[in-house]
Amino acid sequence: MNPAAPNSPGDAELPAIKAAPPKQAEWSPRLTALWLFIVGFLVIESFLRFLPEGSMTRTLRHRSEEILYLPPTRIQFMGDSATNALQVSLIEKFVGGNHQLSNYALPGTTPLFCYFVLKRQIEADRAPQVIVFAPHPFTWGDSFMDRFLGRFANIGESARLLKDGVDLDDWIYGSLCRMSYTLRYREELYKMLTQGDMAFIHSWKQQITPVQNTRAKIADEEKQPEEPKQSLLNPNNIPPILSRPVSIHPYNEIYLDKFCDLAAEHHIQIIWLTLPIPESLAKRIPESQRTAVYEQFVERMRQRHPNLHPLEAKIHTLPDTHYREDYWHLNSYGSWVFSQRAGEQLAAWLKEHPLN
Repeated sequence: MNPAAPNSPGDAELPAIKAAPPKQAEWSPRLTALWLFIVGFLVIESFLRFLPEGSMTRTLRHRSEEILYLPPTRIQFMGDSATNALQVSLIEKFVGGNHQLSNYALPGTTPLFCYFVLKRQIEADRAPQVIVFAPHPFTWGDSFMDRFLGRFANIGESARLLKDGVDLDDWIYGSLCRMSYTLRYREELYKMLTQGDMAFIHSWKQQITPVQNTRAKIADEEKQPEEPKQSLLNPNNIPPILSRPVSIHPYNEIYLDKFCDLAAEHHIQIIWLTLPIPESLAKRIPESQRTAVYEQFVERMRQRHPNLHPLEAKIHTLPDTHYREDYWHLNSYGSWVFSQRAGEQLAAWLKEHPLN
């Protein structure tokens, strides 16, 4: 077969084939939304950086500096905001023996904080001889890792957490809380937006409470306050964590071990004082369920650390009238009552274990 001539009439009738223009990339609506979200988030974060820190964060940072220049006392209390209510000046009267006491409790903290606070004290040559360790028994279920990284830790302490084996996801989230105002105060902002709770805004102007020690002035009404006649607790406003049995977060056990080991290296004794809970709260959970894990944990730690001395593992109760509007914190009368009990127990221990 002979090939058709290149200039045949049939070829001339065929339409010319043109190359298609290059297809332009389309910007996905999802990518647009993501980009707008990122830009909006950065704009909001940039604005929020000019807002004040909350009172809890300011208190944590102020006290972490204050305890490094205050002269140390022989006995100091450590714990959370519930521990902060204890009247060390009253306890000191029971202890006697010219012992000075101080209350170094930090609000919203766990053994993770106590370990690094003690490290800072030791490095500054401000360590005590005895630590009365008295956190609220229901805080053991949360490590507050995000709070530690977001509101308290320095760069060296943050890096140390990775060496200690903290999960990378927890570490990254906590570090983001340090950089992000909205993440750092997500709970406070959520309450403000959904419930109209302006407590966080008001906390910007709240005065920071310094470390309570024997040199602090105690008002006359706090020395022997009047017993309240009615409870201020709302039975419909019980925090979920207080409505279930005590649990122990793995991080809390890890850092309590490290806290006790660090204290032992520097010949510091630790006395474990268990704080009480309201009677109405105890009625919601049978005692066998409420305290089983906690009591076993206290005993396990006692056997593991010779310098750890629990006064008792039992979680006692106090009348509801001894508490503020929440189920966590003792009012002035409840503090007065429990401080006397704690003073008697501490005095008995010191009698059996006199300090040099």
